[in-house]
Amino acid sequence: MMKKESSKESKSLSTELSSETYNIDNVVKDLNALDPDGKDIGWEGIDAFDHELIGWVNDQFFEQTEFQNRYFVVNSQVTPYRQVRQACMEVQARTDALQRVTISYKRSLNDIKRIKAEYEAEEDPFWRQDKEYELELLYLDLSNWKKKINQCKAELEGILKIIKEKVNGEPVETLTEYLSDRNIMDEEEHKYWIARLGKQASMDLLTTGRIQAGNLDSILMLSPEDQAAVTELSLTYSTAMNKSVGAFKEAAEAKVEKMLEGQPAQMFDTAGVLSDYASSNLAERKQRSLQSSSESETSTRTNPRITDSLSKEA
Repeated sequence: MMKKESSKESKSLSTELSSETYNIDNVVKDLNALDPDGKDIGWEGIDAFDHELIGWVNDQFFEQTEFQNRYFVVNSQVTPYRQVRQACMEVQARTDALQRVTISYKRSLNDIKRIKAEYEAEEDPFWRQDKEYELELLYLDLSNWKKKINQCKAELEGILKIIKEKVNGEPVETLTEYLSDRNIMDEEEHKYWIARLGKQASMDLLTTGRIQAGNLDSILMLSPEDQAAVTELSLTYSTAMNKSVGAFKEAAEAKVEKMLEGQPAQMFDTAGVLSDYASSNLAERKQRSLQSSSESETSTRTNPRITDSLSKEA
């Protein structure tokens, strides 16, 4: 029969399992110990740069940026009312995620205490080793929950900032009452579908020259008056866009001819060209903004009203 370990020292957890220390260094050490010849799972080809980068990345959280949420989540909706409503839906989703992750974090803390107690009471060396592995996994879970908590918090703060800009200083009671009003919702939904179908139809006109079957079918589900409104909107918007794009095209052609004058036919580093243009464009716009000291600072991303319906204007 295997002799049971009974001394207090033999039952104490190692320092590594008393805190969250199972990092990339521990992983490499364990892999190489399990495969000293490096023929299976050993990892000898990792240098100092790799260690540092993996360690840093492992401690970070990568949230959806405020820019991404502002322009490609909230502003994917085509009316101010729907933008604020979408932002509130994003707050709801992330609040739910934060609640669940916080509970998971607390549960992991409790599981760590429980496994440590079970470890101290366990006599069988194999089960004791298994408890150590359980603790390693629980500390990894704890680290992941921390990152997810911070991710949720960061995204919530960014979305709440967007909402505050959209409502332009209105108190939260005004916003909640507005969003809760079913009559306003019905009116805003009517506006939204005219605007959305008008945008989608205009995209068809800009890219193919005709409204495609899917959008046309949706438009024909509306009342005749709304069908006319969507058609007029799509034609007006696509025509305006065509004129603007044409002007940009003429300017671009002149610029390219000057750039490539005397140059042989060539292709380009796509990522480099696009990134360089974006960088220089933003720098020029920032410089123009600084030079326009006589003009008041405004932001195109801030809507001065919650929606047209909330405005006192006719």
